[in-house]
Parts: sequence; C-alpha cells; structure tokens
Amino acid sequence: MSQGAELAGGVLVFFLIGFGLDSWLNTVPVFMIGCTVFGVVGFFVRMYYSYNQEMARQEAKRADSSRGHSK
Repeated sequence: MSQGAELAGGVLVFFLIGFGLDSWLNTVPVFMIGCTVFGVVGFFVRMYYSYNQEMARQEAKRADSSRGHSK
C-alpha cells in the first residue's frame, strides 16, 4: 500500500512541477509529460534496487540459518 501511495504522490508532484513549468514558459505540455515520465521511471528504478537489496539480505539470512547460525 505504501509503495502505491509513493508512486501516486511522486507522479502527482512531478506532474505539477511540469505543469508549472509549462504554464510559466508558455509551452506545449512538454515539461508536464517529461517530468511525469521522469518521476515514474525514477520510482521504478528505486523500487528495482530496493527489491534487489532486500532479496540479497533474505538470501544471506537463509544461507546463515541453513549453516546453523542463527541471529
């Protein structure tokens, strides 16, 4: 649930930044689209790295417990 809220909030923030830049510079919705895509891609990159880090931690924990070491 929290990652969904982070995604929605992050996309909204970057959308609003892009909307503000487009309004200020009087441009087509170039910044609005660009900032939104940047926010979505950034979230998924962060989610990918945090997932890999958590999986490495879980694998190390499982390897320690299978050798008889408990924490």
